[in-house]
Amino acid sequence: MPALEIGVQFHLPTYSHVPVPKLIHLAKRAEAKRVDQFWVTDNLRSRNSFVVLAAFAGALDTKLGTAITVQYFRNPVDLADMVASISELMGGQELSIGLGFGNPRTHNFVKTPKPISMLRETSQSLRRLINGETVCFAEYPTLLEYFNFNPTGQFKLNFSPKTPILQYCGSNGPLGLAVGGENMEGLIFGGHYMAALSTGRVPELIETFDKATRQSGKNTDGPKIAEIKISVSSNREAAREFVKESAGQRILNMYRRGYTHEDIQNLGVKIEDAERLDQAEKAGVSAAAFDNLVTDGMIDAIFIAGEPEDCLDRMIEVQGIAQSQGFSQLMFSELGPDVDEALNLLCDVVIPAL
Repeated sequence: MPALEIGVQFHLPTYSHVPVPKLIHLAKRAEAKRVDQFWVTDNLRSRNSFVVLAAFAGALDTKLGTAITVQYFRNPVDLADMVASISELMGGQELSIGLGFGNPRTHNFVKTPKPISMLRETSQSLRRLINGETVCFAEYPTLLEYFNFNPTGQFKLNFSPKTPILQYCGSNGPLGLAVGGENMEGLIFGGHYMAALSTGRVPELIETFDKATRQSGKNTDGPKIAEIKISVSSNREAAREFVKESAGQRILNMYRRGYTHEDIQNLGVKIEDAERLDQAEKAGVSAAAFDNLVTDGMIDAIFIAGEPEDCLDRMIEVQGIAQSQGFSQLMFSELGPDVDEALNLLCDVVIPAL
């Protein structure tokens, strides 16, 4: 069985205190320690993901990608010219564009109509533009309305990409996975991957993607990325405190979006604790009050969090499962409270043990 690639995602809101030159420095250090790909998130009010990617492309020799580009934030023409521009800096390395709805708070900032149609039309129009075709958005009615395109307008890039550009499906619901399998080259199973393992749903979700891939006439051996939420520190409590808000929000998303009470309990989370968190969030409690309601079970359902020795056994177990499910890369995300220390511990202790 081939070894899994190692990816590192810079979750830009988490590291809002880290300027771009420092991000480049961190990435270069990790590249020297055999990290295979770097990913950045797409978040309004944070550093622009494509500016960061361009900076990385000029300084690194590894594959790069977005995990994920939010389909409501970037219109496909703007997205195509940004991606194609960055490709000129890549030296032939793959540029990966994940596409999807974004996190559960996307609707707080923009309207989010017809998510499946938006995903399908964004993927298809972006692919055509990247391939040098002319696109008229009268053919894509959801995008036409959302981005106010002229229905008779004709769009074609006046230059060509210079590196392989792959699309990855960042939608992990059944309908989105079907769109991804039909239209995209790869799959990113997002930050609830480890929680989904506990529910037993991962194989059926992967099969939804693979079935659509087969029906479109493609092979099912395209790249699949498993996002691993990890927080490592020499201070165990700091590592766990750092991820409380993120873990709580992800448990809430699962609780509110179709996972059964049995699923939630299989995560090691009591239903009454999830209900208490739901009520508190709806009531608008402070961040500190919200974090106080996040239990150890919630943290462990979403994250591998603690000192490196706390993480290794579980990380080795997750690695084996991911390989058996056909994933080709583990993408480590959020990392820890001190990004310098966390990246060193990840690259020097955790990854070598894998």
